[in-house]
Amino acid sequence: MMEFHYSPGWLWLAGAGLLAAMLLLASYALAVGRPAWGLRVALLSLRWVAIAAVAICLLDPQRVTEIRRQQAGPVAVLLDSSRSMNVPDAPEGRLGGARTWLRQDLFPQWPSSVPRELRTFSQSLETLSHPDAASPTGRVTALSAALEHLLAVPREEPLAGVILCTDGIDTEQGDPLAVARAFRRKGIPIHTATFGTGEPPRDVVLHALQVKRAVPNQAPTRLSLTLRSPGFTGAIVPVVVRQGSQVMASQSVRLNGAEQRVEMDFTPRQKGFQTYEASVAPQAGEWLASNNRRVFGLEVVDPTLRVIYMEGTPMQSDAPIPEWKYLKDALESDKNIKVKVLYQPYSASSGGSFSQTVDADPQSGDRAYPVNHATRGFPRTLAELLQYDVIIHSDIKTTFFQPAQMQAMAAFVEQHGGGFVMVGGNSAFGKGGYHRTIIDRIIPVAMQQSADSAKLSFKMQIVPAALDHPLLALGASRAETLRIWTDKLPELHGYNRVDRAKPGATVLATTPTTGLFSGAYGAQVVLAVQEVGRGRTMAFTSDTTRTWGADFETVWGERLNASRPLEESNCDARYYRAFWINAVRWLAANKLGKTNNPVTLELAQGNSLPGQSTAARVKVRDAEGHDLTDADVALVLSAGGRSLETNRAGLDPAAAAYLAAVRPALPGQYTVTAVATRGGRRVGEDPQLLICEETDRELADVRARPEVMAEMARLSGGQDLTSSLRDKAMLASVFDAAPPAAVNFHRTPLWDNAWWLLGILGLLTVEWAVRRLKGLA
Repeated sequence: MMEFHYSPGWLWLAGAGLLAAMLLLASYALAVGRPAWGLRVALLSLRWVAIAAVAICLLDPQRVTEIRRQQAGPVAVLLDSSRSMNVPDAPEGRLGGARTWLRQDLFPQWPSSVPRELRTFSQSLETLSHPDAASPTGRVTALSAALEHLLAVPREEPLAGVILCTDGIDTEQGDPLAVARAFRRKGIPIHTATFGTGEPPRDVVLHALQVKRAVPNQAPTRLSLTLRSPGFTGAIVPVVVRQGSQVMASQSVRLNGAEQRVEMDFTPRQKGFQTYEASVAPQAGEWLASNNRRVFGLEVVDPTLRVIYMEGTPMQSDAPIPEWKYLKDALESDKNIKVKVLYQPYSASSGGSFSQTVDADPQSGDRAYPVNHATRGFPRTLAELLQYDVIIHSDIKTTFFQPAQMQAMAAFVEQHGGGFVMVGGNSAFGKGGYHRTIIDRIIPVAMQQSADSAKLSFKMQIVPAALDHPLLALGASRAETLRIWTDKLPELHGYNRVDRAKPGATVLATTPTTGLFSGAYGAQVVLAVQEVGRGRTMAFTSDTTRTWGADFETVWGERLNASRPLEESNCDARYYRAFWINAVRWLAANKLGKTNNPVTLELAQGNSLPGQSTAARVKVRDAEGHDLTDADVALVLSAGGRSLETNRAGLDPAAAAYLAAVRPALPGQYTVTAVATRGGRRVGEDPQLLICEETDRELADVRARPEVMAEMARLSGGQDLTSSLRDKAMLASVFDAAPPAAVNFHRTPLWDNAWWLLGILGLLTVEWAVRRLKGLA
């Protein structure tokens, strides 16, 4: 094959050729003498051929010879020497099995013409003299990094293939599959041999823990644990919650050998941010004891539940106390419930007009104010309303509320997790016109129009499927609860009719289905609850007061004196109290689970390594829950009550959140606190627990990954040898695929040969001599 080293464009060549032709023709046309036409053409051709030969020399013609040479590239053997290869899930252990396989099975099949590279890897890639020199001592398995390093090793011939002996674990968070694709692009197959099983070793692992971030002080707190116990089926172990050296709770658990959920209760005894530890006692023969414990933090808050209770029924002439005092006393019999009473003022002497009088509790002296009082009435803003946990709305006319106050009630439930209950009466539900307000959006029943009240006596019927609902749990057992809701429950004397329960609502009680209720209307909803947005709501379509609920509030309980009849003066009202306490606590549950409303800190992880950065995200809100983007936010890392590090958080406008990071240097328990200020005034703070400890990632999960190794082999164009370790034909086939031949090209210049130059000189000489002989000038 010939090629020209210098190749000008074809336009240049055509132009030069045309110019040369014109000059030649002109020289002969103007020459002296007139030779025969044939001679003239012959002489012109000789000169043209000579000029063409010179032009070819100028283009540097070269002879190109292709030389192919078959490569003898080496095959590399990579042997994993990390500590996970010491797992005894095979007779010789994983590494021992790999060494034996190399000596007895693979190396005897190795062709003498194929060079061999033997290397070991854990954290780095090292040259290995012999398989038996490998020891399972590596603290990590950098599988992906080892393969990438192997490509970078300088060698005379490129790799022909790789044989990878490992359990498939990569603790350095690499991407082995991406590396396998890179090897395929370079034409280097990876053949995999996986040692070890995918079964976990005998171990008890406290895998996960769930608990609310904020819990009330002196109140039972539910802790949910996830345990894994391969190899310990049937074993009974103690699960303990401690604060320091104090045991807060203990429970014996029978292990099922797989994953199981364990729930237990403990009661915090101190307010503020507290640290606890849940642990399972180490078991004989288990793989690791360090994964038997979990440390967690809680913010233990003031347990007081704040209720704003609005009552529209005035004090009756035959009642010994104000109408609102029955429910107030029932709720405040729980020392952790505080009630603010508002009433709908009504004066019979003023012809039915409303008045702004102030009432007071005859026993405690607590004052009750009108709903529409200018300063002490129902909160005028959402920020004020958020100071409470539950709203009890009992028979209040819509005219006592401004539109903004109703909007705030809806937002209180939907956005902020508050509780809301509407109690029936002539100013409630459809009769009160609430079906035309935003309150309709949060009520769990579809209200009728204004004429929805019915004054007749009936006994409320509990829906059997709802008997286990926490709001109805009044007895020590299910049977006792059923008896309280059937035998002990007095009659009600009226209710507000509704169309139905809304989708998603739970009906707890209805009117009877017989007698007066067997007609067109059928059984009517009396008690229903629903999760609405972030909060909870309840509809009680009858009443708690002396209009429809005279017996309900006065004689639902046990006799104080067994020899006297059951009447208001001889009843402890225990069931009435328990029902309303249950109701309020259930309604408030979502809001009580929230903490630090102005500032919320979220850590990217709850555990870190020494020196590892942990990202933090902080949200800052005003009293109404709107995001603040002009606050100053600092992230404080502390331990043992001593501040160690303070970082300023920067605003991420897209997320309306402040971002920062902390980096504990040493192992220990740290508190990360987000502190927000605005205009020099403190907005709030939120602490979170960060556990910094040396985690043995190499032994945390030692299950082999044969599926990953098989996929690596497929993606790289290699073979998975795991199931054919003793198959000689399979092992021999690893060396069958020859690497691509190396191709070189040898170039020899042609223009500098003597014969080529003599030829040109001869052509010119002949042409000149003939011209002279024929008298051409």
